[in-house]
Amino acid sequence: MKRFAAIAAMAASAFALSTGASFADYTLHILHINDWHSRIESNNKYESTCSAEEEAKDECIGGAGRLVTAIAQERKKLEGENVLLLNGGDNFQGSLFYTTYKGQAEAEFLNQMKFDAMTVGNHEFDDGEDALAPFLDVIKFPVLSANVQASAAAKVGDRIKPSVVIEVGGQKIGIIGAVTTETPEIASPGPNITIEDDIKTITAEVEKLKAEGVNKIVALTHVGYPRDKEMIAKIPGVDVVVGGHTHSLLSNTDPRAEGPYPTMIDNPDGYKVPVTQAASYSKYLGEFKVVFDDNGVVKEASGDPIYLDAKIKPDEGVLARIKELGAPIEELKAKEVGETTAAIDGSRESCRARECEMGNLISDAVLDRVKGQGVTIAITNGGGVRASIDGGTVTMGEVLTVLPFQNTIATFQISGKDLVAALENGVSQLEEGAGRFAQVAGLKYSFDKSAPPQSRIKSVEVEENGSWAPIDPDKDYIVAANNYVRQGGDGYKIFAEKAKNAYDYGPGLEQTVADYLSAHRPYTPKIEGRITEVAQAGQAEAPATEEAKPAETAPAATTEPEVKLPEMPKASGDIANQAPKVEGEAGAPATATEAAPETNAGEARPAEAAADASAPKPGESHVIATGDTFWDIAEKAYGDGSQWRRIARANPRHSARRLLVGTTLKIPAAN
Repeated sequence: MKRFAAIAAMAASAFALSTGASFADYTLHILHINDWHSRIESNNKYESTCSAEEEAKDECIGGAGRLVTAIAQERKKLEGENVLLLNGGDNFQGSLFYTTYKGQAEAEFLNQMKFDAMTVGNHEFDDGEDALAPFLDVIKFPVLSANVQASAAAKVGDRIKPSVVIEVGGQKIGIIGAVTTETPEIASPGPNITIEDDIKTITAEVEKLKAEGVNKIVALTHVGYPRDKEMIAKIPGVDVVVGGHTHSLLSNTDPRAEGPYPTMIDNPDGYKVPVTQAASYSKYLGEFKVVFDDNGVVKEASGDPIYLDAKIKPDEGVLARIKELGAPIEELKAKEVGETTAAIDGSRESCRARECEMGNLISDAVLDRVKGQGVTIAITNGGGVRASIDGGTVTMGEVLTVLPFQNTIATFQISGKDLVAALENGVSQLEEGAGRFAQVAGLKYSFDKSAPPQSRIKSVEVEENGSWAPIDPDKDYIVAANNYVRQGGDGYKIFAEKAKNAYDYGPGLEQTVADYLSAHRPYTPKIEGRITEVAQAGQAEAPATEEAKPAETAPAATTEPEVKLPEMPKASGDIANQAPKVEGEAGAPATATEAAPETNAGEARPAEAAADASAPKPGESHVIATGDTFWDIAEKAYGDGSQWRRIARANPRHSARRLLVGTTLKIPAAN
């Protein structure tokens, strides 16, 4: 109990003073980053890769070059002081450097920065162990997570430690790692790695360190700012929390901040715990000072993150190495990812005013990627569509031109009533050609442009069990969008305020679309009546005949990242890099012919062969085949895909996002 230890210390201190000795406070400076997401190159204001022109105008932020410079500057400034450099995880995923080098480029620059410790993030498991194990082979500092348990068969071996004790200035500092317990659902740790309860495992590690005489303990977590505040900082014995996962900007000066830096939380043992996080993408270097008394009780904590903008000059040696590593990436942009039977219209005039071909492609691709999670609706903002694609061969460079903002798939639950309100936002600025216009999949809507804003939506239907039904205002629907829209971009404030169980850091849109084109080769563009403009009298008009509205300047664009290319490493377990299997493809397993809710709106599936003897049966086991999802398996076993959660609950070691081919599932009996 730190509070009682502090009281005892005061008595001991009084005695010590009488004998000429005295206790001294201990000051520790902590530098930290989190959620770097492979931002090896610098970011522009849209959080995508900064161009040479933008760099020349001093408009770029972050990147490996600025991190190396800033860390070196702070270390020099604090020379002779007690300093730790910590990493809050999610160094993987977010740029073509990760796609190309699968963690090796990130490891090289992280080693150059000389971190004292890092925790693994969920994205470190996106490629299973196939990228993480080689990363651990070359990384030169401790990698931690108390709640990661690797079996004897795991490639990572015992290289992810629960904690580490580092001596700084003659004092022992215990650092305990932890990763979000959602990792099996949002990444692909594989069958040999188990993610255990974070509170239980951190608590056990705290007790172990205290028994070893360590009284200054840092929880280095990748669980998110809310959980850090509500749970981690309240674990008795934890003194400091350095976090990640939610990309939270904490600041004492920035009005956009989610909270103060550091955020002081009351621990049940009667002391306050500083909680920090430093946004994401190397835009900030966190820096704060903690003063401990002789018993390891935090007396004070102060600091503010350092914004890594143009005032921080990138290290020239790092820039030269980035250029060298970037040469093959230019080649990868020319990589062929698919083929179309005709040009795909992604023009501004179409996608911000009516159903457009590119909007349908993107929405279908998103819905196809996350349908195994029970998602039935996808929404794409027309302003996120930046180009068309010519007919014929499609390259990754063309896909990146259409989707340049490095957005990620976000999933969330929202009521039918709030979803209709979101669609009203989408059609509220038609006259201005605003980018908020909603392209959709799994949903149909009609609107009357002549009506006042916020009263233009006339009908909304959702696809349920293969047929269309009016939206239920009181029902919660599972929806996918891009992270920019989910976080309130393009006027979708209602998603930011009303979404439940939101997760914004899924696969990158560009890779999702590239994979979809590859799986549907050749792809045929389509307009299907998902969006209908009606006249005031209720008569449908042909949207294609409407004269295009004048266009505004490009909207203030999207945020989040995750750029990937379609080629996977051998045996990759990364859902973000795995091309979705399409029912009816050559080599795909037979499936039920009845249309399921996750089927793209209006898209007819090819006829399937009858289910064979290997089809899943209630009460028996099922060996996962290529293309299986929990929904498909439930559809075959019970005749109802919505029963997929029964199978998921019976198989907690299997990720709904990435079923491993060849492994076995238990199929619960039918009631």
